[in-house]
Amino acid sequence: MIFPLVRQGEEPHADMPADVLAIYEEARAVSSLSRKSAAGLLRLGLQMLVDELDTGSGSIDAKIGRLVQGGLDPQVQQAMDVLRVVGNESVHPGQIDLDADDDLLPALFNLINVIVEQVVSRPKTIGALFQKLPDAKRAAIQRRDGV
Repeated sequence: MIFPLVRQGEEPHADMPADVLAIYEEARAVSSLSRKSAAGLLRLGLQMLVDELDTGSGSIDAKIGRLVQGGLDPQVQQAMDVLRVVGNESVHPGQIDLDADDDLLPALFNLINVIVEQVVSRPKTIGALFQKLPDAKRAAIQRRDGV
């Protein structure tokens, strides 16, 4: 079918930042025309998300490394690295062939949603619940932790 274009990828996570969401939707829009373009855009979305998590300078690889040193969950690190590497290599000849693996591109869409769940939604949910604790209890916890 030529029109309307079929969009690949699941719906974006509800907590996906707006700038990342725009890139995610663009990747979904071009996915049926160019898997390589979609993968490259998803990698860009990851870059934007990582830039929000680590505002310092450096490559996406270096920033992921700093996030790991700061306690990033190893599975989230692996998801980021899969998305980073496949997004990078999919546009280079002979590296990763997205056309040879029908499951790879949909998996990349899933990975960025998993990453958003872990680094945006989970902290937001836990932080909101923590704020509901009585002030004195939060203060005692902060003293205990030396914060």
